[in-house]
Amino acid sequence: MTMTIRYQTASQPLTEVSRIEDVPSEATIVWYDFEDATEKENEFLRNHFDFNYLEIDDAINGIPRAKYKAYDDYQYIVFHSILTHDYAAIALNVFLQGNTLVTYHHKRFESLKKVVQDNQRHHVSDLDCADIVIHILDSMVDKYFNFVYDIEDKVYTFEDRHVDDRYSKSVMDNVFQLRSDLIKIKRVLFPMQELVDTIKSEGKLIIDTKHSMYIQHIDDHLIKQRNVIRTSQEMTNEIRENYESYTSFRMNNIMQILTLVSVIFSPLTFIAGIYGMNFAYMPELNWHYGYFICLFVMLIISIILIIFFKRKKWF
Repeated sequence: MTMTIRYQTASQPLTEVSRIEDVPSEATIVWYDFEDATEKENEFLRNHFDFNYLEIDDAINGIPRAKYKAYDDYQYIVFHSILTHDYAAIALNVFLQGNTLVTYHHKRFESLKKVVQDNQRHHVSDLDCADIVIHILDSMVDKYFNFVYDIEDKVYTFEDRHVDDRYSKSVMDNVFQLRSDLIKIKRVLFPMQELVDTIKSEGKLIIDTKHSMYIQHIDDHLIKQRNVIRTSQEMTNEIRENYESYTSFRMNNIMQILTLVSVIFSPLTFIAGIYGMNFAYMPELNWHYGYFICLFVMLIISIILIIFFKRKKWF
């Protein structure tokens, strides 16, 4: 859709310009932001910067995994955010080279807008590109809390929302939907946790103590989010197991009742089968009260069996 160019100087916050020529020579930061770039802008990215062409191709054509790579002259980082409607991952590609920052993404990132607004409200004269990248990462990780707490609320209120659905298939459908959402969020959080660990251990992004403290702050948030997701997943497992146990218990009761009914009707069916045979010499067929006697015997057998099962507490 567009390429946005911003710059910052010691006395001026991030300022947007329409042409590269408008960037002053004293700029301490030059930020190129590509959002849903056109083919012409993609060619500019390929030709204007000396980045690995495979990484540029990944940024343009796919959703690369969250990762950090440090080269001699630049750093390449991929952050992941989460789409609101389906919890799918979207990638933000970041190239960091000296005082030049390049961000490439196919979807709009509110985190970038927030970073620009914060910078314009609170201008820091000695800000560098690493500060902006860490600020973007922090804003993105903070946004994860919206999704993490939303899914946690769904899990904790699940019982109240389905109190009348014990006999409904919708209970399991909703449980599996919750588990699906949890897995999608985990597919973002866990790689991002590994990314932050990599930055802490071997990254050139951390230049001073301020950066180190900021990264630790982000790491603490990710750990908290992972713990919430892990707890929510354990609770969904318990909900599923409880429902399966309850369903199995109900099924056993139904099978027990059907078995007792079958046992009660077995001797009655046996008697009916005998006197249903059409042999010519069956003396009972000529009894005047044979039909009523047979019904009475069948009734007595049924009552005896019901009393027997009742005393055994089988129902």
